Amino acid sequence: MSSTPWPEEWIGSWIWSSRPALAGPTADRPYGAPDPERFDTRVLFRRVLHLDSAPRTARLRITADSDYRLFVNGRELGAGPIRHAPRRIEFDEYGLDGALVAGANVVAVIGRFRGYPSPWWEPSPTSFTLGGGCLAAEIAIDGTIVGTDHNWRVAAADAWAPSAPRGFLVTQPDELLDARRLDADWAQRGYDDSAWEAATVLSEHSIVGPSGRTTPGGEPWGAPRRRPVPGLVGESRHPVGFAIADGGTEAWDGSALAPARALVAALLAEAPAVPAVSPGAPGALEHPVDVPAGRHLIVLDFGAIVSGRLVLRFSAPPGTTVAASLLEAPTPAALDSAALLGYICRGADDQITSSERLGGRWLVLLVDAAAGWCLDDVAVLERLRPRKAVEPFRCDDPRIDRIYDVALRTADLSSHDAYVDCPTREQRAWTGDSVVHQSVDFAANLDWSLPRWSPRLLAQPRLDGILPMVAAGDFATPEVPTIPDWSLHWIRQVQRLHLYTGDQEAVAELLPVAENVLRWFDRFAGDDGLVADVPGWVLIDWSPVQVTGRSAALNALLARAFLDVAELADALGDHGRAGRARGRHAAIAAAFEAFWDEARGAYRDTIVGGERGASVSEHTAASAICAGIVPEHRRDAVRRLLLDRDAMFTRSPLADHGSDALGPVAGTPVSVRDAPDWDTERLTVGAQPFFRPIVHEALDLLGETDRLPDLLLDWDALLDDAPTAFRECWEGGSFCHGWSATPARDLIVFTLGIRPETPGCGRMRIAPRPGRLSRVSGAAATPFGPVQVSVDGDRVEIHSPVPFTFVDRAGRETVHHAGAATTRL
Repeated sequence: MSSTPWPEEWIGSWIWSSRPALAGPTADRPYGAPDPERFDTRVLFRRVLHLDSAPRTARLRITADSDYRLFVNGRELGAGPIRHAPRRIEFDEYGLDGALVAGANVVAVIGRFRGYPSPWWEPSPTSFTLGGGCLAAEIAIDGTIVGTDHNWRVAAADAWAPSAPRGFLVTQPDELLDARRLDADWAQRGYDDSAWEAATVLSEHSIVGPSGRTTPGGEPWGAPRRRPVPGLVGESRHPVGFAIADGGTEAWDGSALAPARALVAALLAEAPAVPAVSPGAPGALEHPVDVPAGRHLIVLDFGAIVSGRLVLRFSAPPGTTVAASLLEAPTPAALDSAALLGYICRGADDQITSSERLGGRWLVLLVDAAAGWCLDDVAVLERLRPRKAVEPFRCDDPRIDRIYDVALRTADLSSHDAYVDCPTREQRAWTGDSVVHQSVDFAANLDWSLPRWSPRLLAQPRLDGILPMVAAGDFATPEVPTIPDWSLHWIRQVQRLHLYTGDQEAVAELLPVAENVLRWFDRFAGDDGLVADVPGWVLIDWSPVQVTGRSAALNALLARAFLDVAELADALGDHGRAGRARGRHAAIAAAFEAFWDEARGAYRDTIVGGERGASVSEHTAASAICAGIVPEHRRDAVRRLLLDRDAMFTRSPLADHGSDALGPVAGTPVSVRDAPDWDTERLTVGAQPFFRPIVHEALDLLGETDRLPDLLLDWDALLDDAPTAFRECWEGGSFCHGWSATPARDLIVFTLGIRPETPGCGRMRIAPRPGRLSRVSGAAATPFGPVQVSVDGDRVEIHSPVPFTFVDRAGRETVHHAGAATTRL
């Protein structure tokens, strides 16, 4: 791709069909109002370019609201844009070298306006003509730029049926395509588009400023910016086994997906035959699957959780109906959380690539055909953020090696254009979840574009300063209460961004957001400095940590956030802001003593009405250590509590809401937290995978880093029923969840002991703590290349591109130059 920069001002105009999803101004919406009757609509775009010869260089940039899929001469090149804030939008760039030929060339696009919020799209404000669907693109051919304008041809893509969310919690959109209404050659050269209409150029109108602008740069997004993260990559994954069962007799004509969903759910409830395939089995189905006439339920097993765009290819009679869903498990509960893809065959050239990114292990197909047919190809084109791998962690315990590998795969599957909770269900960019993904990427991925971008994407505060529970998605609306502690984990993301990159410009951009988050908490602080009765959903973790009144865990996380902000302010030389943050930290530290129960030898979780509660959790103990608010004389007691694993118990409401149990809206709401019904004098509430990084950080601070390899073996239990990715909780939850990926970080940072000593990784600190392991090796990422460490007994070999400090078991430090070194542990 040419490195020549694009012009600062766009040449290409915003275009759409003559029917955007806007109803025009109203008394209460003077800028125009969305029209739900035109939500989830698609438009086909074509532009024919005649070239005398194949160009030397060619590239294209494109953006849209809401979505686009780009084709050049019939070949799909990509889709986008990345998820974006309501008043910000990014553009994608594609190299076209070799894609254009002498003669006629066709650039074709499927544009889509969602209208309904989704987990990865949030509506933008309307501005008379914008906010109801638009597309802008520019093609640079040997230095000459051709932009979108009225010369583009458009047609309504009415082969797709509009789809609305099925509910507030289940908002992954279904997709139904009647291929009989879509010419298979519409994106090819030679297709006759003379019956199509000319594109409508959208001219900006404003009641407070200049009007008439047609190019990007005005309301509501300003100038589009180049996407800050690389394009998604991945291989094609194919099923490794299949089974066919009867498809039932309930009526479904293919015109709507709700009846198909009900029918598939009923068939899954009858325990259909499923392939007998070992998890992670190699190979794939080598031959097309021949299926007799009639209705059948086909279950295909990919042998592992996969994530990407589903591709199906058929040789089937016209009118054959297909309903497909990629599931975590072949159960009705899994179907309840997943999108459904519907397709009606045209009888020739039948292939569908899902518009949405889907995730799961089991593909369920309900197919009704009047004659025998053939399933020619099934694949998932994985679309994940690229990871430039460092040398993997390896040791003399194969269980831990496997845990490391699955943790990385779990992080990969949950990393798209943002860090998402899970690839198989929501795909929301949760504000707190991503603190784990980011830590894994900084440790194990040489490409730091996504861990740099994540805190910026999430920095979209509400008017009162706190962050929404998700970014750029349906739950970002102010109408949904937030998770207050998620904003505190976001502050840790900013701290980690500074530690690994040393990027003071990023700190200067994000520090005011962090300070306003802390000022939001100040509204609920009492005279003692502790916050109480904080509104919203104080989650902490899925375990039943008690949070009523004054929550010890929340106050400890808040204290840690004040320390983080003080450190960030010091980095900018803002000592006034740093001093205020340290003052608030000191106040919480002094008041935190009220949670201590000398008889129990532990911090209780709550104070309600002036009385300590009964419950004790490792969440409170660990976060207090990480916040630096545990007095020296109490550290031994906290250490004993964290190391007493026999006293730990966990419990998750998601055990009843997983794909192997109830669906997402059945049963007791997950926000309902169990009151203590356990022996609070003997038992300690243990952390779920999400909070375990803080537990491990606390043990590291307490000098117990050698215990971590054994503690990470807890993840081995997660592989029993989900052997290719880590589940959300010890008990249930989604079958692949990014916040469970922390072993990939911990084995590098704590067991190999590789971490930055100075911001920006200009000097590293290497303190291996292999515990009972006799051999460990691996590498950590830095901006200057990987730092490699190998331990065999007491012998340590290090290769580092930067100077480093080595710390042996006795705590003795030695300073080393960049390069290779051999020393003793």
